[in-house]
Amino acid sequence: MNNSRAVIVVENREALRVAAASARISTQQGTALEIYDRSLGDEKDLKLLNKVLSSGHKSIIEHQTFSIAFNDVSVLVEQFVIEARLASYTVKSRRYVDFSGAGYVVPEGLDDAQRRVYDAAMAARFDDYQKLLELVPKEDARFVLPYCLRSNFFMTVNARELIALIIAMLVGRGRGYLEIERLGAQLKAQFDALYPGVIDAELSRAAACAPSPLPTKIAAPAEAAGGAELISAPEDAMALLKSALAFSGRYPDTAVRELLLDARPRELEMLHYVFRVKNISLACLTHFARHRIQSSVIPPVLTALSGGHYVVPQTVRDHPEALAIYRHAFEEQAQAAKQAAQCGVKPEDMSYFALSGHQLDILLAMNARELMHFMKLRTCARAQWEIQGVAESMLQLLAEKTPELFKLYGPSCRFSPCPEGRMSCGNPRERI
Repeated sequence: MNNSRAVIVVENREALRVAAASARISTQQGTALEIYDRSLGDEKDLKLLNKVLSSGHKSIIEHQTFSIAFNDVSVLVEQFVIEARLASYTVKSRRYVDFSGAGYVVPEGLDDAQRRVYDAAMAARFDDYQKLLELVPKEDARFVLPYCLRSNFFMTVNARELIALIIAMLVGRGRGYLEIERLGAQLKAQFDALYPGVIDAELSRAAACAPSPLPTKIAAPAEAAGGAELISAPEDAMALLKSALAFSGRYPDTAVRELLLDARPRELEMLHYVFRVKNISLACLTHFARHRIQSSVIPPVLTALSGGHYVVPQTVRDHPEALAIYRHAFEEQAQAAKQAAQCGVKPEDMSYFALSGHQLDILLAMNARELMHFMKLRTCARAQWEIQGVAESMLQLLAEKTPELFKLYGPSCRFSPCPEGRMSCGNPRERI
């Protein structure tokens, strides 16, 4: 059954007064507190808010925040939502939690023949997952879990970003995915209760969003190795960095180590890099999407299923019985997906057949400051092995391009004592 819900569990009704005061402060006399006292959070304030928003001044609504519980939604929805970067998330980890009893979402509108194919495929994958749990760690067994797997997570977001997300769910890139549209409608109804008419006005002005083409063929499954390609970098990064240091005057242009240890190394943000990250699993993709100070181009989930490539964990490869179960899972899922397509399951719903271990490529852009943060987390020995490997490949490419800077990058223990506490690997890297 599809019982997925998105419920606003925390809302601050006093924030209407703050938003209304923000709408007044740039044009009225008085201090911030005096103007706040004149805002009562009433119908008058709501009309003012709508008027100011309609003129394009949308920052005022950012003072309103919401905390949302996404309850028993599919991993497909999870992936869609966490791409909204101006928000905070906490997701139930599939590295550490046993998901054998989590269940799965069934897309709406399947006929009897389609439903039989769907249920048989998903039940088989959960059975494979349970078998693998007895042979390999949870974080590696999870790769056979399908993208209809029920996920639960919390999101805290300001109203402006929530409006953008709801619009994306209803008429943007989420359109056609019935579960996403239904959850968007749930959120809109809850938002309308506090700010009636605001989303409708934004919907009437929403720009068109060209849909990503969905593939129609399912390739034969094949193992593939991940990697990274550096496709854009400053021609002379050190010259640019030295210019930034000279401009700020905070350090001499030779003080790269000092800059990396600084609490606010804004000069690093002048350096921009673009990667093509190749053959990463859908499970690994979520680690990239969570880094908010970056730009990414991510193909639809169905692309991963269609391409047929999948990752094989070393723990699985080292265990013949586990490897046989694992390979069979991807082979059987491809056959089930082809059968579902022949039965008329629409492409958007075919996305649920993708397994967490299916792979795709993404484009990723980060500045050097965010890359430092990324490498601190993802080259750590405690990081999940797949993203750790990709991060180390990215860092190697950067170090080859600009060794004076990027050979100093690495896990957090290169910059300060290990933050992992009792979970530390006990083998810290050399400090810079």
